[in-house]
Amino acid sequence: FEMMFLHIFLLSLITSSWSYNIHYSSCRRCVLSSAAGAALSTMLPKQDAVAFDGTGSSISNAPSSKTSLVKGYRERIAADVRDFNALGKAIVEKDEIDGNAWLDMFISYPRREADAVGRTYAAQIDLIGPLDSKTGGGAAYLLASTFAKPNKPTENLPQMKKYKELFKAIESVDAAGRKKDLAKAKKEFTKASVMLSDFLQETGMPASLSDPLYQ
Repeated sequence: FEMMFLHIFLLSLITSSWSYNIHYSSCRRCVLSSAAGAALSTMLPKQDAVAFDGTGSSISNAPSSKTSLVKGYRERIAADVRDFNALGKAIVEKDEIDGNAWLDMFISYPRREADAVGRTYAAQIDLIGPLDSKTGGGAAYLLASTFAKPNKPTENLPQMKKYKELFKAIESVDAAGRKKDLAKAKKEFTKASVMLSDFLQETGMPASLSDPLYQ
């Protein structure tokens, strides 16, 4: 009986020690993992300087006041219009159906870093959002939204209607480019130019695409 009791006692000590070692090993792995994660986070570039705005574009260090937001949207839109104008010259004057002007307008990959006005995407995405988006986006969408009264929907705003027209027009230019149809691209670009001018006028920006702001 005493031998049996001794065996049970020793077995309980071994089991306790085994459980403790497992727990310690597991905790040690947690600590090491946490330490590795912390070290890795210090090596990776910080992402809070350029934040995705949730509507198909991005903003750099989002300001808090509406005035600052509107100013930022308009600066981005002006830069997008300059790229749009460059695309127009490539299509209409140089008969180009691909090349740098098309890439500057339509490439979908994000930039390595924001440009001078905070754009982290090419002109099309920054201006109107991804073409496969069901809700829209980009600086044009955001600027149009600022005309809504507090807690009121934006769908029926004149500025939002112009935005939707612009979205479809630019989408048609992109489609013509993908098909390498130069004649169609010229036709759709002319339509898009009108839609863009109408949007700019509706949102209080210079309507003429030849305005010095867009050169």
